[in-house]
Amino acid sequence: MAAAAGVDVSTASRLLRGQDTAYRAETRQRVLDAAEALGYRPNAQARALRLQRQQAIGLLVPDLDNFGFTQIMRGVQEVATEQDYTLMVVEAGSGEGAGNSYDKLGLEGKVDGVLVAFASVDDPNIQEWASREHLPMVLVQRGTPGYPAAVVMDEVHNVSIMVDHLVALGHRRIGHVSGPLRTDTGLRRRQGFAAAMRSHGLTVRPEWICDGNFHWRGGHQAALHILDAPAAQRPTALVVANLLSALGTLSAARELGLSVPNDLSVIAIDEHIVAAHTDPPLTAVKTPQRELGRASAHMLLQVLQGHRPSKLVLPTPPELVVRASTAPAPSA
Repeated sequence: MAAAAGVDVSTASRLLRGQDTAYRAETRQRVLDAAEALGYRPNAQARALRLQRQQAIGLLVPDLDNFGFTQIMRGVQEVATEQDYTLMVVEAGSGEGAGNSYDKLGLEGKVDGVLVAFASVDDPNIQEWASREHLPMVLVQRGTPGYPAAVVMDEVHNVSIMVDHLVALGHRRIGHVSGPLRTDTGLRRRQGFAAAMRSHGLTVRPEWICDGNFHWRGGHQAALHILDAPAAQRPTALVVANLLSALGTLSAARELGLSVPNDLSVIAIDEHIVAAHTDPPLTAVKTPQRELGRASAHMLLQVLQGHRPSKLVLPTPPELVVRASTAPAPSA
């Protein structure tokens, strides 16, 4: 390829790596034209050896059943493919299991950096991993005090859209199937719910808030706890912290003989094709999960190149997708 462009090998190599400031535009264009004509593609494996890297990144998620991680993984994969990186996805669980998964990726040298899509607010794993400079880490949709490399969404805004929708339908008695407060996401969504209720002058009733643990079973149990009361003593609508918990909430409503949405409106965060095929189809807030994955992957690759990370709140606005699970509040 260098011969076809009329330059030596070192010059062609520098130009193809973008190190072209010392060369004339004409020379650079000859090299690019020759590369295109010959179908040249950089050898990722050779580059990894030169940089002493694996040319691979890891993604740790707590639960592959959670619909919210599907689009995040898609976004990460897109960036990894674009940059000639391999992606390793590991279902890490939490606690000791998470630590073992991280060590397996990092200490065994399988990846150059790790995206961590879970974290308790004071997760000791994160604090320990952050102290290990040999394996860069970026938190995805999670934040930990004192750790700057994180990409998150504006959860207060996400949840306020849900409450605004229910209030516009006439609901005043609104409950919340939340995520666990030990997680940054669960905490911020709970805070967003309380803030939105206060903005409408509505009372946040503790007995109408219960942790659904971001899971189907947890959502089912939380909804049973909130709804198992006479009609006048239960909420007419539930804001659910994720789609998987919302599936459990719908099941609990059926179990209690409640009609959705005639007796109870249900709205969830995290839009997914599944939401369109529940009974009834779920009203949901579509959040930029794919963009979250892409932004997180880009941040990790920038850290690998020596850039100093900073926390990023994704600017992409959410979108309300209205379906049949929400309706005007039932009359007294």
